[in-house]
Order: sequence, then C-alpha cells, then structure tokens
Amino acid sequence: MLRSRLYWRVLANFGLLLLILTAMTILTFNLLSQIERNFASSAADTRALGSIAHLRALLNDIHAAAQRYALDGEIEEKDTYTANWRELNAELMTYSEQFADSLSRADIQLARDNCNAWKQSIGDKLITLGDERAAKGTDRDIDSQIQTLILSDARMRYLSSARTVLSKIYTQRMPAQLRSLDGATRLSSRVGEFVLIVNILLAVFSVALGFVLTRSITTPIRLLKDGTQSIMAGKFEPITLKRTDELGDLAVDFNKMSSMLGSNYHRLNAYSELVTTLNSSASMEEVEGKGLEILCKHTHAAIGALYLVIRGERALRLVSGYALRKHAGLEKYLAFGEGVPGQCAVEGKVLEIQGIPAGSGFIVDTGLGELVPSYVLAVPVMFRDEILGVLVLGAMNSFGDLEKEIVNNSVPQLGVALTNAMNFEETRNLSIEINKRNEELDTKNKEIEKAYKVKSDFLSSMSHELRTPLNSIIGFSSVLLGPSGDPLTPDQRMALEKVLKNGKHLLQLINDILDISKLESGRMSLSVESEDVATVLSNCILIVEPLVQSKRLTMSQDIQPDLPTLSTDIVKVRQILVNLLSNAAKFTESGGISIKVTQQPGGMISFGVKDSGIGIAEKDYGKVFEEFQQVDTSNTRKYKGTGLGLPIARKLSRMLGGDLTLESIIGKGSTFTLTIPARLPQKLIDAHAQPAPPSLKRPEPVVQKPVPSMPLPPPPAPGGQVQILSIDDDPDVIEILRQYLIPEGYSIVGALSGDEGIAMAMSMKPALITLDIMMPKKDGWQVLRELKANPQTKDIPVIIHSIVDNKPLAMSLGAVDVMTKPTDPKRLLSLVQKFYHSGDSFILLVDDNLDFALACKDLLKQDGFNVKIATRGEEAIKILNDSLPSMILLDLVMPGMDGFKVVKELQQKDRWKKIPVVVLTGKTLTDADHKELDPYVADYLMKETFTTAAITNAIRKTIKAVPTSL
Repeated sequence: MLRSRLYWRVLANFGLLLLILTAMTILTFNLLSQIERNFASSAADTRALGSIAHLRALLNDIHAAAQRYALDGEIEEKDTYTANWRELNAELMTYSEQFADSLSRADIQLARDNCNAWKQSIGDKLITLGDERAAKGTDRDIDSQIQTLILSDARMRYLSSARTVLSKIYTQRMPAQLRSLDGATRLSSRVGEFVLIVNILLAVFSVALGFVLTRSITTPIRLLKDGTQSIMAGKFEPITLKRTDELGDLAVDFNKMSSMLGSNYHRLNAYSELVTTLNSSASMEEVEGKGLEILCKHTHAAIGALYLVIRGERALRLVSGYALRKHAGLEKYLAFGEGVPGQCAVEGKVLEIQGIPAGSGFIVDTGLGELVPSYVLAVPVMFRDEILGVLVLGAMNSFGDLEKEIVNNSVPQLGVALTNAMNFEETRNLSIEINKRNEELDTKNKEIEKAYKVKSDFLSSMSHELRTPLNSIIGFSSVLLGPSGDPLTPDQRMALEKVLKNGKHLLQLINDILDISKLESGRMSLSVESEDVATVLSNCILIVEPLVQSKRLTMSQDIQPDLPTLSTDIVKVRQILVNLLSNAAKFTESGGISIKVTQQPGGMISFGVKDSGIGIAEKDYGKVFEEFQQVDTSNTRKYKGTGLGLPIARKLSRMLGGDLTLESIIGKGSTFTLTIPARLPQKLIDAHAQPAPPSLKRPEPVVQKPVPSMPLPPPPAPGGQVQILSIDDDPDVIEILRQYLIPEGYSIVGALSGDEGIAMAMSMKPALITLDIMMPKKDGWQVLRELKANPQTKDIPVIIHSIVDNKPLAMSLGAVDVMTKPTDPKRLLSLVQKFYHSGDSFILLVDDNLDFALACKDLLKQDGFNVKIATRGEEAIKILNDSLPSMILLDLVMPGMDGFKVVKELQQKDRWKKIPVVVLTGKTLTDADHKELDPYVADYLMKETFTTAAITNAIRKTIKAVPTSL
C-alpha cells in the first residue's frame, strides 16, 4: 500500500481539496457570524419598539379602568386596573434592563416616576372612591370628589408626560433598528459573491485534478471491460496490464478468474448439453449414442466405446461406439475381468492407461491413415451403487484435470439417463402387456356382464313364473283350510296342510335365492322404521314358537332395561332373528333356547341367540356363512336345507352396519350374536338407496279415454260394503283377495291392467287400492305415479301387493305400505283395516273427561284411526257443521248439552242422520234410555268393561256397516 502511487496520488488530491474547503468554510463562518449579530441587534430593537407600543396601550387601559370604576362601580374595571398596573411595572423594569446607555435608562425612569405619581395622587384615590360608592350607594359628596380628581388629572398631566417619554424612546430606537437590518442585508449579499468565487476556483482545480487522475484509472478499467465482454462472448483470454499499483493487482486477479471461469464454463457446458440431450432422448439407442458422442466432443477424445452390463449375467456388451471401425481385434462381448472394460467393471473405479503400444484393439482411422491412441480412460457407469456399464475414451494426449472433471461429473447423469431409458422401455413393454391383458379382461368382463344379465333376467323371470303359481297354491290352500272353506275330511285337511307347508318352503327357497342375488348386485334397499327392542323380539318369537313347542324346548329371554328404540330396517332385523331362532330350534333336540339383548359401546345393540343343540366345530365356522354350504354334506345328513339362511343373515347384518358372529362347542350348543347400531347411519341409507323409475309427465286432470277392451265400472257394492280395487294381471290373485276379504265385509273389484285400474279408480272412487308392480305394458310404478298425480285419485290409499319388495321406492311414490306375495291373510286384513279409512275421514270422540278422551285417542291412533275430541255437546255440533266424521263415540253424561240431546240434534239434519254413533259411557242405561237411543245408536260400550280390542272392533264393525260416501 505504501508503494502504491495511485494511493498517494488520490490522497494528495483529496488533501488539497480538503484544505481549500476548510479555508472557505472559516471565511464563510466569520461572515455569517457578523450577519447573525446584526440580525440579533435588529431583532432586539424590534422587540423594544413592540414593548414601547404595549406600554402606551397599558397606560391608556389603566387610566380608563380607574375612571370607569369610580364612575360606574363595575368590579371588572377594578380588576383590570390592578392587573394592568402590575404588568406595566414589570414591563418598565424589563425594558430598563435591556438598554445599555444611561440616556435611555433615565427616560425609562422618568416615565416610571410619572406613572407612580399619577397612581398615588389620582389612580388609587379613584379606586378608593369607587369602593366607597359601591358600599354606600349614590352619594353626591363622593361624586363631587371623583369629578375633582378627574379635573386634577387633566391639569397635572402625569400620564401624558409618561406617554411623551415613551414616544421619544420609540423615535430614538427606530433608526438604530433600521441601521442593523441594513448592515445585515449588505453582508448577506457579500456572502453569495464570496461563495461563488471560491466554488469556481474549487471547480477548476477539481476538473484538472480529476482529468489527470481519471486518465490513470480509465485506461486499465477499459482493458478490464474488454476482458469482461470477451468472457461474456465465451472467450476466456487474459489481458495485458503492467502496473505496480492496485489496478495491476486487479488485472492479475482478473486473469486468474478468467481462467477459472473458462474451465467452469467448458465443464458446465458439457454437462448441460449432456443433460439436455439425454432428457430429450426417449429410446435406449439415442441415450447410448448421443451420450457417448457429447463426452467425446467435450473431452477431445479421438475414439470411444460404451459397454453395458447384460442383465442377469456378469458380462458386458458393446452397445455404442465413437469413431470405431469393425475389425477382428475388437470384442463385442466381454466377461467381467476381461480387458480394460471388464476389469473396470469388476473394480468399480476409474482406470487410466498411458503409452499404449501399436496393434491394440482401439485404432483411430483418420482417413489418411491409422493411429493408435496413446491414452485410454475407462470409467464405470453406476446408478445407486449398481454397475450399469463401462465408458471407454481414447485420446492422443493424456486428459487434463478439466477433461477428467467433465467425465466424472457427466457419467452419473449418464447412469441416470440409462436407468430412465431402461425403465421407460420396461414400462412401455409393460404397458403394451397391460393393454393386451386389459383387452382380454374387457372381453371377459363383457362376457361376465352378459352372463350376469342373463342370470338376473333368469332369476327375475323364473321368480315371477314360479311365484305366480305358488301364490295361487298357497292362497287357495289357505282359503280351503280357513273357516270360510267347505268342510274337509281329515285326510283332505292333512293333504292340503302338506301342500301349504311345502309351498311355503319352496317360496322361502325362492326368496332366499332372490335375496342372495340382490345382495350380490347391491340392489337390496333399506327401509328405516322405529320400534322398541321388546316388540321386535316378541314378534320373532311368535313366528318360531310353534316349532319350539312341537319339540318341547324351553325359551327364555333376557333384555337389558332402558335400551334405546331401534331406528333401522326392522323387517331385515326380524328376518335375521327369525333365521337364528329357527336354526336354534332346528338343531336342538332337547334343552332350550335363550335370547340375551344388551347395549354395547358406540350405540350398538347385540342380540345373542344361544341353544343347547349339536354345536359346530371351530374349523367349520367359516363354512356355515358360505352360500350353499353345510357342515354335513353327506347324502344321509339328518338336517335338510340349502345353506342360504346364515349367509343371507350375515350379509344383511353387515348391510345394517353390524355383524353376525358365532361361538360354538361340539355337543354343547352354539351362540350366534347379532350386533347392529341402534340408529342406522345415514351414509348406509344413502349407499343402498334405489333409483326411482323414469319420471313421467303429470297427467291432465281429466278422465282418460277407456281402452277398447276395458269393462264398464262395476255398480256400487251391495249393502254399503267398503269397496277395494285390486289391480293385478293375475286373476287368481284377485280371487284370493276376494276369498280373504269378502267374509270380513269388504267388496273386491279387480282390474287386469294398469290403464283399466286407473279408469276404474277414477269412476268408482274405492276406499283402498292394492297394486301389483310386474304387469305388461304399464307397470305398477307408472300406475302409482299417475294415480298420485291425478287430483281425482291422489287421496286414495294404495298398498303395493307384489313380489317386488322395494318399500323405500314405494313409499316415496305415495304408497301407504307394501305386501309381498303370497299374502298373509292376517297382514292383509290388518293393512286394509288400517288404511281404507285414512285421509280426511276421522272419528269424533265426545266426552267431558279430557284425560279419558286423550287416552282413547292415543289407543285409536296406534290402529291407524284419526280422532278429533270435543269435551262438550255444543263443541261437537260446531265440529259437525264444519266437517263430517266417519262415526261418533259419544258419552251420555256431560254438563250442558248431554249425549241424549246430541243424539236428538243429529236427527235434525239429513246429512247428520247417516253418521254412525257408538255410545261410550259409564252410566247404567235403563229400558227408557234404550228405547230413546236404540233407533239412532249403532252400538254400546261401557267404560267399566272398556278395552282396546273392544273399541277397535266396534269401530271397524260400525264403519263397515255404513256406505262409503260418508
């Protein structure tokens, strides 16, 4: 640094500039100080002049305040006088201290003396007289004294003399203030001229110094710039600059940097070109050939070869060459350890060979002659420590560090590219194979779908074809065995019972096969209902109780208290439990069956069915849940069956979000445990929702044109019976319904097609409709939609009566319930009685005992009746004026209008006379009461013998006995 001329040159120039700048700063500071003093003096004079003006104003205010207080007595004027006098004294004292000359101080003292003299002789006395006047009020003597003082003030002129002195001081100070301001202004103008001259001199010197200094710096910088531009153009040439200063050192460092950048550029350029080329190459041949070509170009190799490992063998294969020619000395296949490539593959490290003699395998054909490379570099190509191949490069001269670094950096990327290319080839081949297999699978899937469709069509068709005659067999057998059939001999009854039993067994087999088909295809739907556990279990026990009693088995149940109400598909829960109970009774010869119901964590309910039967070996647990499998498959097996019950039960339990498990010991019995959630999750309901049939256009609310073959509507039922319309393409089904319902007091009218049924429903307005689904031309779903879309038929209750069991869809389209063929007579009668009077009809209950009335309403509501309550006779008449009930339940003893008066009132209007009346009373009726009531009352119920069965039977009997027009 001490020897650097550039350093001292720059330092000297800056020192001189600093010296000139310092001198200029000192001169400027002195000049500015003088200006500051002049401005300070001028400012002091300005303040003094302002103080004098303020003193004069204070004198005027003091004089006026004293006179006004004395004359008017205003206390504010006294305060003004006192405050202004204190301020005047303070101002005079301050002003006296500001003047250095004795003349000005004497004038100030004179003004103060005059003011004090006025205060003592005039001012204070005026204030005193003002105080006296304020104390005494108006007083001529005081007024006279005040006037005398005012006149004395005018003669003595104390304040006038003080004002004159202050005016004199003001006149004397004004020229001094102007002189100070003028001097400061003149000095300010000189500062500008001085600074301008100094800046001009400094600029001239700086330009001259800068020119010399810049010339000595810009020349080497220009050389450095040219060198930088050469680097940007890809030319890494050194610059020539012989200097001993800092710029010379910079030139040396620049040349070193240029050389380093050149090496890095060539290395990165080679790597970048290799990566770009390899990434754009998809095939193995392109990766092998282009990768070798780029490496030979950037390392200036005269010849090159790439060997790859043969998969599954310890051998190399020549896959690509650079400037190679075919001749016998070059081996295309080399085992590990053979030659330089083979040895490189074994060692897994770089091999260098120099001074190769003539006659070697690698010969460079220049076109002018043949040369043998004197240098060979063999590099293993690796990927994740696995040898992929060997790269061999030959040159006339040994590789330098740059060439070796290019090879070392590029070979790993070559390994990645080779691996990707191999993976791509394998993926492409695999894709071709997968596509081929997918085509085969598609073909097989189409065949499977076709077979599945054939199976579904077969099951659907056969189930319909089989169930249709079975319905007739079971139905007519039940009719013949029923009380309405003709008398049978014991042999005939036994034969019919066997027909009925085997028909039901065959129907159960068909139902099981259809259930398996629905479960496999995912077409099984869920219908959520709510029912308490005890009711579900008791209904299941009633079904299997005959079998249990016939085998003299005991049955016990243990239900945990306070179980939640089941909200799930109750029908499927019953199906599972009935199957478990039936199996328990079937495989138990002695002992009994126990049922235990408990609540489990997570809102689950478990039903455990335990028997003391034959038991099941642990190895056969899985077999009992397989379709069409049984533990004993011999021809002599004791227990018959298809092996579908338990598989269906397990599938249904899992469909409900639970499971069915088994524990058993051979010879001691089995325990099947059904575990399901108390509330069926919504996701399961959505997952098993069945699609609705195609939507239909809403029909016009007019009577449709009849089909040509359609019979005329039948006449009204005799005796006012309740008419039920049965729409079914099978006449046997309609006949079976007639056999079931006519003895119960109903009239059945049949329609053999959907269009015929719609027309009859519009004309006869039946109390209830039963509807089959599987019919030609127009199926039941379409008929149901048209019935519910037509204002004339939309309020008629419709019960689906079909082999198609899709209750959720039926309910969503407006049906009130679903009956699966063949019909159970008890269930048929129960549904008809429940729904034929639904809609706007209701029962009017008239009783002044509200608690009893509400209890009756709840009981009747459970059986499907709508009930309105009136607690007085007058209230009942008001309800009758608004709407007509199906019947009236009437108490006789009520305040005001009692039951007798209500009966008389009913006879006053024709539309009320036909309403059936059932008397419900606790009063003991006399002969006179009966004589009065019997002509108008349909039945009597005594409250002391009241039961649910009695009232519901009376209601149904009474309503069936009246015309449907009510």
